[in-house]
Amino acid sequence: MTQEYSKQYIAKANRQTERNLRLSFSEPVIITPRLLPGVRVGDGFVSIQYSNRPGTDGRIRYTYYIDAPSGKFPQVGQSSYSTDDIQSGVQGGTLREGLESLLSFLSAAGESYAYSMRTGRKSDNDGLFPEFVAEFAYCHAVELAMLETEISENPDCIKEL
Repeated sequence: MTQEYSKQYIAKANRQTERNLRLSFSEPVIITPRLLPGVRVGDGFVSIQYSNRPGTDGRIRYTYYIDAPSGKFPQVGQSSYSTDDIQSGVQGGTLREGLESLLSFLSAAGESYAYSMRTGRKSDNDGLFPEFVAEFAYCHAVELAMLETEISENPDCIKEL
């Protein structure tokens, strides 16, 4: 099932002008409760949009949101985590590519969390996200890997029209 979504976004990369961006979605991408493209992970949601802040060296910067299941990350009493620290490659990128990268980073954070629990040592991917987000990723590791694969194999799951 394809869903269409129209929203005001800030232009990509170093252009600071607003434009209307029309998107077409197909599974596994949905419109999240934030009214942004994203995916359901367990009872939570991962959403993404272009950042208001320009990227560096011709890169696209993305803002993302991780909304916790049941409304809270119990360890910190927060209901979500958000930042805009993910950027595309130097040739720019699309929302689909940004979401795919975000899911890959979340998977790496979950694997790092598991490694730390098993060995008591930190891995190279420790610190990608706050610990409570890494724990969320660890708890949903299989689902994150499946979503990343589905998105990478379906270039039309987010189409920018």
